[in-house]
Amino acid sequence: MKKQEYLKYNEHIIKNKIVLDLACHDGQSTGIIQDLGAKYTYAVEARQELVDIAKSNVQGNVEFFVGDIQDNSLIEPMAEKSDTVVLLGVLYHLYNHFGFFSSILKPNVEHVLIETIAGPETLNPEMFWGFEKVDDVLNGWHNTASIIPNGSPNVSWILQSAKVFGFDCDWVKYYGHLEPKNKYNITLEEYTSIKDESWPEYEEFITSDFVPDHILNDISTMLGNDTDSGSRKRVLIRLYNKNLINSTPINVKECYVWDPT
Repeated sequence: MKKQEYLKYNEHIIKNKIVLDLACHDGQSTGIIQDLGAKYTYAVEARQELVDIAKSNVQGNVEFFVGDIQDNSLIEPMAEKSDTVVLLGVLYHLYNHFGFFSSILKPNVEHVLIETIAGPETLNPEMFWGFEKVDDVLNGWHNTASIIPNGSPNVSWILQSAKVFGFDCDWVKYYGHLEPKNKYNITLEEYTSIKDESWPEYEEFITSDFVPDHILNDISTMLGNDTDSGSRKRVLIRLYNKNLINSTPINVKECYVWDPT
């Protein structure tokens, strides 16, 4: 699914609105937001070279900033002037997710549109943690560290955390494919549901220790996941401010229904 498509789905939260486009990269999303009729757009990207490209490609009522989207002193003033916040393909690169939410889920913000990796499909607000180098433009960013932690929150975490700030979710759409289940993305609930007596305990299984191939093959077979390891299941989430917008919230259990369309 292309950015044009899923932003077009949400044109009503962009047209005639002041939009904050976070981690705008080379400005592709910013240009689409402008084309959909945004009144004004603030766009933030950490890497100067990408902002330079964005500025050359996008003109109009838009203002670009170079900076870390986890820098509350930078983001909060812009969020407090915005109606809509757009956050595409970046939540899983962050290391201070709740602090970041506190800077964008402001009383004046009407909607937040998030596109991210779906994460484990459990009601437990889980986060898968890893590390990534900052020397790739597709990775997270830090002004001093060369390697940073990054967490991938699942849908349950996003919705539960948003409620703390008075936001709820009224629209979710999945796309992409599931990776085959393996020792790095299987949940405790999934593992215990199919575990044989001879298999190691979950805590031992998910370590870097060797695991026999027959166990890994059983997991992939029994959980029936897609075999395309080059793709990831992703999700679009629209949050709304319950004090400003009259809408019908989605129960988090209803968010975990696979929709291949």
